[in-house]
Amino acid sequence: MKIYIAQMNVIQGKPALNFQNIKKLVAEAESKEASLVVFPELCLSGILLGDLWNDSHFQEECLEYGNKIADLSLNVDIVFGNIGKYNGALYNGVYHARAGKFLSILKNQELELPFFPKVISKDDFSSQYFSSFSTLLQKAQVSLSEMVKFQSNDSSEIVGYAFGNSYSNIQEMASLLRESKGKSKYLICLSANVFENNKRKRIYSEFMNLSKENEISLLYVNSVGMANQAKNIYALEGGSAVFSSKREQLEFKTFTAESLLWNSEEVSFVEKKSLSETNSDLSEIQEIKKALVYMIRESLQRFRIRRVVIGASGGIDSAVSAALYAEAIGAENVFLVNMPTRFNSQTTQNAAKELAENLGSPYLVVPISKILESVQTTLSESCFERSAESLNVEGIHYENLQARTRSGAVLATIASVLNAAFTCNGNKTEAMVGYCTLYGDTSGIICALGDLWKTQVYALAKEINREKEIIPQASIDIPASAELSDAQNVDEGKGDPIIYPYHDKLFEYWMEEEKSITDTENALHAGTLCEELNISHSYFELLFSSKDKALADMQQWWKRYKGIACAKRIQMPPILSVSKKAFGNSCQESQL
Repeated sequence: MKIYIAQMNVIQGKPALNFQNIKKLVAEAESKEASLVVFPELCLSGILLGDLWNDSHFQEECLEYGNKIADLSLNVDIVFGNIGKYNGALYNGVYHARAGKFLSILKNQELELPFFPKVISKDDFSSQYFSSFSTLLQKAQVSLSEMVKFQSNDSSEIVGYAFGNSYSNIQEMASLLRESKGKSKYLICLSANVFENNKRKRIYSEFMNLSKENEISLLYVNSVGMANQAKNIYALEGGSAVFSSKREQLEFKTFTAESLLWNSEEVSFVEKKSLSETNSDLSEIQEIKKALVYMIRESLQRFRIRRVVIGASGGIDSAVSAALYAEAIGAENVFLVNMPTRFNSQTTQNAAKELAENLGSPYLVVPISKILESVQTTLSESCFERSAESLNVEGIHYENLQARTRSGAVLATIASVLNAAFTCNGNKTEAMVGYCTLYGDTSGIICALGDLWKTQVYALAKEINREKEIIPQASIDIPASAELSDAQNVDEGKGDPIIYPYHDKLFEYWMEEEKSITDTENALHAGTLCEELNISHSYFELLFSSKDKALADMQQWWKRYKGIACAKRIQMPPILSVSKKAFGNSCQESQL
């Protein structure tokens, strides 16, 4: 069988545009004499649509274009994902169209459906909008084996359906396929999987094992593109693959729309596939970098933004952000602005200038001391009526004024003049404990590094510099510092209060492993904390001379994590999400 696999870019919430792309790809499949063309999950609507799923007009639009896809199936079978409705409930389904009609995929004496519904788990992005296939089976009091009706073009080729992120359902379908009568057996797994670090490698391993164990060919068809859930931005990663019963694995590119003809007899792609490296060849940080650049490019195109303004401090975060944006939209569209005060060392100022030169980006120096003094003086000379409160902007208040002036005044104004947007350069570690200034460095159009721990930002800098130096070495070597006071002088080795190699591990333990402060205290007293955090005892003892000091440190950061930091996080810009637990909709929280 020749199957045309369409790893298409699905545009969120635009059925008409997606249908035009599908129509073109079906014509390509016909020209290549394919027997079947396969599209991803929800290829008409896209995912992460929120309450738009409840809009009856939008539902009807999706169903109408689904019928139009069926009209295209006169010369080639079409398998695609779309919504389905049954007894007033909404389902996420797989359809199989042939000769202008939908085939019956599920059927018994009381029930017949033209689509195969998805089993919806509580972790599914759309669990509150879609009904689950498992619920439907329970209500009908039947098992999957009693309902499923495999399709075939002739008696020797059998096709089954599943969803690429519902493993138990795939296992069951694979087992039923193995027991079915037919020489060639294909399980088509439609997906709309977003990028998540190391997720795809696990999927590949599971699917290859299923293919071998059940002697079937498994087609994993994923989409590409960008989807957002207001507070989080996700990359649909692609990476579709074919796992053959002949023990071959053929991979599609990631983050690229790509359509290829697969010949099941030859276990190969008919067209020559130009792929210099397989997805499996990329390291963890290389995959993250690729995903971030893709999300930046796709997001800015979606938002119709061609230029960005970045506050270039000379530190690691702004340098890495600038490099990512330059790769995504071109260095000429990335405007770097250094805004020094007396607290900014010549070392960091030189690093900021060197970064701009390495990238080839426009560069501007805007000293802000006079602006700060003007605000400071004006407020100190002003008085409230009916209150004796004075407004002396000193200490932490002066530090916050610097951060807010840089972002809310200077960068925002420059962006306005240039018809651009300005960025937020914060990272996950800072967001975790609120080491940032509300309305200052928490502002911007998107937060590219917001799902990366600080140690990952350093690893990303090393990857960016793999072939040549782009991130200045000074930005990597100096202590991480906000440079807002004499206490943060980098030339004197002073910097942030966070010990990133240790605290990143501790914060990840709390957030991603969902451990509490009580769990941490118990592990500390039991002497197992180092093993749980995967750090050495000698390093831990170097940081803390006693358990009491370690305890006081973790309690301080936990209090910030669950307190003021939460108030700051919920007002941060949308975060580019690359992990299972990104702040925002991926990690829902409440101010306590």
